[in-house]
Amino acid sequence: MELHQLRYFLAVVDEGTFTAAAEAVRISQSGVSTQLQKLERELGVVLIDRSARRVTLTPAGQRLLPYARAAIAAVDDVTGAANDIRGLVTGSLRVATVTGLIWPPLFDALGAIYRQHPGIDLRLHEGNSDQLLAEVRDGLADLAVAAWSGEPPEGVQTVILVDDPLVAVVAEDHPWRARKSIRPHQLAHADLIALPPGTGARAALDGVLARADARRIQPRWEVSSPAYVQMLASRGIGIGVVSATTAEGWDAVTAIPISDDRARSQFGLVWQPRPSHAAQALLEHVLPRAGNARAEWQHR
Repeated sequence: MELHQLRYFLAVVDEGTFTAAAEAVRISQSGVSTQLQKLERELGVVLIDRSARRVTLTPAGQRLLPYARAAIAAVDDVTGAANDIRGLVTGSLRVATVTGLIWPPLFDALGAIYRQHPGIDLRLHEGNSDQLLAEVRDGLADLAVAAWSGEPPEGVQTVILVDDPLVAVVAEDHPWRARKSIRPHQLAHADLIALPPGTGARAALDGVLARADARRIQPRWEVSSPAYVQMLASRGIGIGVVSATTAEGWDAVTAIPISDDRARSQFGLVWQPRPSHAAQALLEHVLPRAGNARAEWQHR
């Protein structure tokens, strides 16, 4: 068994097709296919189901995938340690954030990594929180800034940046504007404006509705951006539900607490249990500023 065969196997899984995997590892598609066939013959099992248009793993491939990732991670650790000795940091660094994130410390850290460690292949992409958490667990992302509700996500390391209560956001002329709080059963009978499933605020809202025995209630308006929540709510088109920090500084709306102590959304850094040397370099930049996240963080 050769290390490059395991790398090609992971590339096919991560990229989704043999063509994309070949581009990622910079060899021909036939080369990737040939090496995977050799690996399968040596192991005595079929790893990839080649009958579908998009790559799918066989049951054997699913069982062996985490071992292949662990083997490559161990080799990368050896390389990383040698680079540390030589004063270098190299490798790939895949960072993911919720869509529309504006948190300056992360971008300060990315800038520092880009300048100080030009050998790192730095990539950044956006998505919803559930997707990003899964990517970190599966080794597709090294570090993410994501949200969740309730207990910290399993299988990853986390640092909470903001632990926020939910608020109901209403227009300035809305009848609820003068209320000190909103009860969950009142939300269940309102035209709600919410972020999509997979976001921390939506998970917290779903929990509120479930505890109010209204789990079948669906938001009337489901939008991808917090800015849309503000724009709709400010015009009286429903009741927005977001985290308190998200609503700070919004014009033409009033944020009202929801009377449910468990109606909270956590927002934080998430990374793999065994971070790569490149990920550790990024964490060294960003973690010292995690304690001041609420003052610095702005998500619109």
